[in-house]
Amino acid sequence: MTRLYRLSLLLILALLVSGCAALSPDFQEPQVEVTALEPMPPGPGNDLRFRIHLRVFNPNDSELALSGLYYTLSLAGHKVITGTSSNLPPIAPYGQEDIVVDATASLVGSIFAAAELIGSRRETVPYELEAKLGLRRSILPSIRVRRSGEVRLNR
Repeated sequence: MTRLYRLSLLLILALLVSGCAALSPDFQEPQVEVTALEPMPPGPGNDLRFRIHLRVFNPNDSELALSGLYYTLSLAGHKVITGTSSNLPPIAPYGQEDIVVDATASLVGSIFAAAELIGSRRETVPYELEAKLGLRRSILPSIRVRRSGEVRLNR
């Protein structure tokens, strides 16, 4: 019975580890970048609304199955948008996937960034994205990614 117990425990452990690409020593964190930011017509209460285009890159040799996304987007140094998304497509090995999310800007962040975004004649604005990618089929519940750069404003 002890030998059967050990064998069962070893088999379960092997299945857990083999199903978890994030535990692989070669696992590389996925990359997330903002590819476009579109202002949308104001929502209820004249809230600023945006459509955010994200591109997720999977630099690994196994599929990246996402369970969800929690993100914070700062524009021109002001925290403007916080949001979530679920039902995301899996990212193929060594692949990329475009994800589009609609978000409403926070009132405080909007006040500080509104002049920068709406009244500006600039075609780009600096951003910082912090994203938490929820993982399916992994012992690790999530991966955190940070990215900064400039995003093109589609008008």
